[in-house]
Amino acid sequence: MKFPHSVARRAAALVLAAVLALGAPAASAAPATIGGADTAQLPVSQQLEEENCISWLLDLFGIGKENRITVQYLNVKGKGLKRNYRLDLVDCLVGITYTELGAIGNFAEISDKAAAEAWKAQAVAIHSYLEYQNKYGSSANALTYTPVDQIPASTRKAMEEAIEPVAHELLVYDAGSGYSVCNAVFSCSAGYNTDTGVYGTCSARDAWGTEVPYLQSVESPYEEQYHNILRRIIGKDYSMVEYYDSRHPDEPYVSADTSHKSLGGFVQYGTLVSNGRSYAYLGQFVSSRYCFDFGTDANGTPAMTYYGFGHGVGLSQCGAVGFAQERGYDYKEILQTYYTGAAIMDQRSGEITQPSTGPTGGIGGFFRWLFSWL
Repeated sequence: MKFPHSVARRAAALVLAAVLALGAPAASAAPATIGGADTAQLPVSQQLEEENCISWLLDLFGIGKENRITVQYLNVKGKGLKRNYRLDLVDCLVGITYTELGAIGNFAEISDKAAAEAWKAQAVAIHSYLEYQNKYGSSANALTYTPVDQIPASTRKAMEEAIEPVAHELLVYDAGSGYSVCNAVFSCSAGYNTDTGVYGTCSARDAWGTEVPYLQSVESPYEEQYHNILRRIIGKDYSMVEYYDSRHPDEPYVSADTSHKSLGGFVQYGTLVSNGRSYAYLGQFVSSRYCFDFGTDANGTPAMTYYGFGHGVGLSQCGAVGFAQERGYDYKEILQTYYTGAAIMDQRSGEITQPSTGPTGGIGGFFRWLFSWL
């Protein structure tokens, strides 16, 4: 029997209450047990969280096991970093998606449908990222989960309705030896190439020096437009200006070579040259990569201007909202725009949806945009 995630959680809560009502053991007794199992064997911290107790009981009774996820490292808002934290899958994706995108459905500029598709795209990327990080990641890559009971009720309901149907979907890539889950990284907003006038994301190679087939630089035209809307959540400007070399704080920028730029204007890995010195990373930035431009400010002072917020690789949150709102892209078209050549797999059935072959991320979305423009 398949239980909706909310029903299963309520049922487990009742079972948990009944078990706990049996009473706690005396201080001199053996270590506390629940349902006959030593809690020390659970892959959670010694201080069991309510969600983890409920998940364990669901496993015990075989209820909706496929609807839960254990996250190796997770920042829980108000509780800090947790190790091997177990959550209802939908709750997990809703809570992290809310942390990343917030209540975008409340913005007048964004339709309910566009908000739902952006939430879906973000949730699938998050699920894929979590599965990848569970295998290869570290605490440094932990995402932040907002407990769902801290999300306003109307927003939580809208997000659950959007995310639940796609909760079991993952981004996968076939490099010739079978499908593997994608490291579906994402950032707030990508950069702008002042040389070409093109907005776009950064490739993994440009950002970190590592070639990843599905993390290529792609055009993303709605970066600044939707960043200026979503900054109510983000709280950071799209364009920032720096005047001094981080390694030589008394030395202003006087010259730079920015001839090696990616589509989005990101300076490629190890090719940024400032005042005759080569850099792979400039320490004063709040993120690992930025789109750079060198010149002067309004007063003629030499300065470096950089664009976007975040590392700029993979899904751009501002761009995703723009594609959904302006071109009517659904979540699959958004994902296949930002993750080059990636397919979407249903985790339960193993069914694979191959990438679209249409221009700029999905033929359906392209023609919807074309006809709306005409």
